[in-house]
Amino acid sequence: MTTWSATAFSRGLAALRAFTESEPELAARARADFPESWDAEEFPWMDLSLMAWLLHGREDAEGRTAADRRLLEDSRDLPRAERSLMSALASSWCSVFEVEDIRPGTGLRLRDLLLDEVLDVKERRLTAQVEEGDTVVLWVMPVEDHLELVGSAVLVPVLLQEPLVVAARRQLLHLEPAETLSDPHRRVRRLAPFLFRHLMELFTTRLPPPIPFVAPRPRAFLDAAGKRPRKSSRKEVPLEPGSAYVFKLGPIDTLEDSRTSFYVALTAEGDLLPPVMNRKDAEALAALAPGMEGHKRYCESRLARAGAALGYSARPMPADIAKLRAVLAVKLSWGPEARAELDPELVVALLEASAELIRAAPWETWTNEEVFPTSLEGTVQGTRELSVLGNGLSEFGFALFDRPGSTERLALSAPSRQQGLEVLVPDSMGLTLEDEPSWAVKAVQQPFGIAFVPELLRVQGNTTRLGDARDMLVAAAVARALASARPEEPGARAELRVGALHVSVRLEVPLPLLTGEYVGRAMLEPLSAPRPRKSPGPRRPLREVPRRKVSETLLDFAQPLLTDVHDSDDPEAELFVILSLAMSAWNAVVQDTWEPRKGWVERARTSLRRLPKGDREEMTRDFELLVERKHRHFADDPRLLDSLEVGVSKKGDVSVRLMGMVTPGARAEFLGV
Repeated sequence: MTTWSATAFSRGLAALRAFTESEPELAARARADFPESWDAEEFPWMDLSLMAWLLHGREDAEGRTAADRRLLEDSRDLPRAERSLMSALASSWCSVFEVEDIRPGTGLRLRDLLLDEVLDVKERRLTAQVEEGDTVVLWVMPVEDHLELVGSAVLVPVLLQEPLVVAARRQLLHLEPAETLSDPHRRVRRLAPFLFRHLMELFTTRLPPPIPFVAPRPRAFLDAAGKRPRKSSRKEVPLEPGSAYVFKLGPIDTLEDSRTSFYVALTAEGDLLPPVMNRKDAEALAALAPGMEGHKRYCESRLARAGAALGYSARPMPADIAKLRAVLAVKLSWGPEARAELDPELVVALLEASAELIRAAPWETWTNEEVFPTSLEGTVQGTRELSVLGNGLSEFGFALFDRPGSTERLALSAPSRQQGLEVLVPDSMGLTLEDEPSWAVKAVQQPFGIAFVPELLRVQGNTTRLGDARDMLVAAAVARALASARPEEPGARAELRVGALHVSVRLEVPLPLLTGEYVGRAMLEPLSAPRPRKSPGPRRPLREVPRRKVSETLLDFAQPLLTDVHDSDDPEAELFVILSLAMSAWNAVVQDTWEPRKGWVERARTSLRRLPKGDREEMTRDFELLVERKHRHFADDPRLLDSLEVGVSKKGDVSVRLMGMVTPGARAEFLGV
């Protein structure tokens, strides 16, 4: 399955970094492009800039970056997600950008001040950190049909904007002539060391060092999440009466032949002719022709050449036929178990809900250990238990268990599974998203915009079968509810009616506790609110924001839990879990203190109560200790914490990075706004 989660992204970068270690000479040259006198503490963004230059900026004698070389040498052995990541990084570039427009929590419109082009970039975190008119130096990479940020972004103060841009444009003129290097992004990418060197010089001589903005990691399913059904520039024209349309599905793997395809003909009146199976387009079209006597014959463009002699002509596929093709493709991909009488409207509902689920990517927020109590009403009724799939990087979707407590029973059976013993899987239904077979994926992608085929399986009595119509109805409704779930809201709902079938879904949404990120909305709120007309000016803050670094504060706050970290088999992972829980406890208390009626501490307790027994007892104890510690020793710190990154060196040195921002409810008191 194609995945690109935060974990997959980090692993891909780590693998690329390890790859560069096998090229010490090239790595030394990349390092030599920057001054030796860097002060990593004074300019933390410089290390990130050097890393970007080493991994996907500097070219070798053949004009290839490290990402290019890894693709060239190891492409066949790389997972699909890592190949996509390497391709995106290989096409990235660094430049100076002006922020023209901000869509909070969604994206930015940037003007490249060196290439004079306007870009729409998908982005979340940075939208809360910049304002229109700001100038930033950052890396951009193309991902399928959109752009994303990678690495860090550095804000350029107003006084330094003009000297930086003027110097960069002058430097660009001295690079290799455009006629010998036609890609403008590749040309400007070669300026990256100059941009950061010159920016450091300007800060050193004129201003104090800046605070870096760390761009978020790309989300899962980037190759599908942003896509919408393709919109033709032409007006949709249905088939005229007396005409018919032929499309192809395949090649489909069968026991007899792996090159066989299905050819389907549909008349303008809605009659579906018996499909034909064949290896060759011309023979299949000839076999369909007798059933289309008296009809004007159309086909998709890839069949036009084979059908020209038989009177077929190419034309764009009408939207209703494209949806029918997607439904048939999904049924064929499910195999002979798929029931022919399965209502096409149910398949369409499942595909639409799957598209919503992919774009929401709940697996980036919740792990499979967090439980969503689920209530069903209508054709299917009862209480269920939902678990999100995806953080294991193997299957993405969800599992819906028939009885509460199933996830804990499944967790308790893990030792038996590891010992190779048979395990009784609780009765459940699972929806997963598959990127094979490719012919079915392509058929689904055109009308629904997702490059995945949903697979719906029912487990009953430890036996697996394809889901039936009622399962499909529930899966589609649950997918919609899960896609609408937000961590800051305690619940999510969805309702679906297809023919005589109807179901209403209500989810209780757990508060994610181990993401290392702030999961609410307060950080997206503007720093200042409109003032009353009679206000004489800015108010003076009543209290001072703590000046201690948030990384030092978090380590001090979590100190009672850190005593045994170095004895762990994986100290870095153990440290991240502990600090993530500490962040969640800290943020919950901050929210409840300065954002009335939030109830975050109690929601966190509820989430902990639903964890498997072993984790539940230990983490609940630690959480309560942290809450009491926040109230007792850190009560006057109003900062929300976000974007946790941790590392443990071979010598045992700990590095922690995160960002902090005064919560909106405390800004008047601490900032005077």
